[in-house]
Amino acid sequence: MSADLAWLLTRDTSSFLVKRKGNTAIQLSRDPANLTNVHSFKYSGLTDRPVYIASAGAKGVTVAVKKADHDNKPGKALSTKTIAHTGRRGVSNQVNKIVKAYRADLVKAALGRASRLIDAQAEGKKAPVKKLRGKKAIKA
Repeated sequence: MSADLAWLLTRDTSSFLVKRKGNTAIQLSRDPANLTNVHSFKYSGLTDRPVYIASAGAKGVTVAVKKADHDNKPGKALSTKTIAHTGRRGVSNQVNKIVKAYRADLVKAALGRASRLIDAQAEGKKAPVKKLRGKKAIKA
């Protein structure tokens, strides 16, 4: 089945579709292959060539692309690469190289997703300072 036909059949009833009451102008998506979380064909994971960018824990970012030659074997269809933290520029260069060779129209969205994941990982490392209150403050 072509990606266009799959999109036409599932765009209104997708399990990833997020609609909110009162705001019918924007539709969002929870699709893991959707880089911008906007419900549209361009960013959908139902396309012929989806790009997945996910967090790899505290060690970096994982970029996965779907290989075209494994249509009958979904388990072997994804080619993944984990990019360890070497700074924002190093991760950006590697993501740019991978995505540009695969789908050049998604480079900007992929770099944005990778950047947000790096920021989220950096925020997790900072321990928040808790202000003591009540009995604990009196003991201290």
